[in-house]
Amino acid sequence: MILGDSGEYEFLTEAVELSKDVDGLLVEIGLRLGMGTKTIIDACLQHRPGSTVISIDPFGSILYTCREADGPIRLDYTNDMYKQVMLSMSEYVIDKNVNWVMLKMTDNEFFNRFAYSFPIYELEHIIYTKYAMCHLDGVHTVHAISDEVEWFNDRMDSGATIVIDDCTPDFFDIEPINRLFESLNWELYKQGVKKNIYRKL
Repeated sequence: MILGDSGEYEFLTEAVELSKDVDGLLVEIGLRLGMGTKTIIDACLQHRPGSTVISIDPFGSILYTCREADGPIRLDYTNDMYKQVMLSMSEYVIDKNVNWVMLKMTDNEFFNRFAYSFPIYELEHIIYTKYAMCHLDGVHTVHAISDEVEWFNDRMDSGATIVIDDCTPDFFDIEPINRLFESLNWELYKQGVKKNIYRKL
């Protein structure tokens, strides 16, 4: 069973639709129980079938900052949870026109290993591409999110979208992130209670 622990999942659907004409991969940082990735996959099936969706999450009960004021803590993101989510997600995508890739690593590991591009293999071709949409639901600190935004900004074209989760003061201060997006020529396309959608101009 694919579950979720957030809200406003329809923002992910809207972000996929907004970026449907932008070439690139779709990424979620912070898979946990899978509902965010499932929502992105469902939106791809409707608006951009055949897309590649990448989920990035280390699991392994590593220290994790869920709320910036609390600092790093250990939550229930165990390797047993990873196995269950892999089973549920694999069963869900097996007969669907989407290429789902799960990477068991941190965001920084992903950035370092795939700084040039993430390779997609199709017959005898290796396709290197940019990113069209990203959902950031990993480490909840201004510093970590700023690093993620800057990394993806360099690898996204006009029309691409980024969704940030848990945009509430009890998690972190969103205002420095809003200013960063503005300085990089992005608009705050939609502001919700839990999530924000940003679009590159």
